[in-house]
Amino acid sequence: MLKGKRIYLRGVTINDLDFIERIENNPENWMISGTLLPFSRKNIEDYILNIKSLESDKQSRWIICLNESEEAIGAIDLFEYDLTLRKAGMGIIIMEEIRKNGIASEAISLLNEYAFSYLKLAQLWANILENNDASQRLFEKMGFQRTATNKKWFHIDGNWHDEHLYQLENTKYTRS
Repeated sequence: MLKGKRIYLRGVTINDLDFIERIENNPENWMISGTLLPFSRKNIEDYILNIKSLESDKQSRWIICLNESEEAIGAIDLFEYDLTLRKAGMGIIIMEEIRKNGIASEAISLLNEYAFSYLKLAQLWANILENNDASQRLFEKMGFQRTATNKKWFHIDGNWHDEHLYQLENTKYTRS
């Protein structure tokens, strides 16, 4: 568990089945995750029951919970973990009713510290759609820099959209 001032991050348990199903099957979240169809409850349950480790799965999901109530309010992921190149992607989702109060910043800060200090990663990256201004501002505020654009990368509702790549280097490991 990673603990902050207002929140903590913990691993996924079978008790999170309803919460994860609600996040994953919300069509409003599909464009950021590349999902085209809802997941069955059985698929989500199988995912939870088969989580092994960051090293073997190449991904790790953390549930974001409020310290006071222990309520699950979001999820933050490391994905495409590459031990050899010492980098991973990062994604985050916060329940809409609790956004815009610094929770996402705190969660990213906690996971950045874990990734850079414990995992000794050299770099984190995030892919953000061109029209997701809130996520772009969030990751820029957290020190990520936009380094590339994939043109017409996603086809959503009949329109092509660019995707921006944001990167954050752990300068302790990337200085030449």
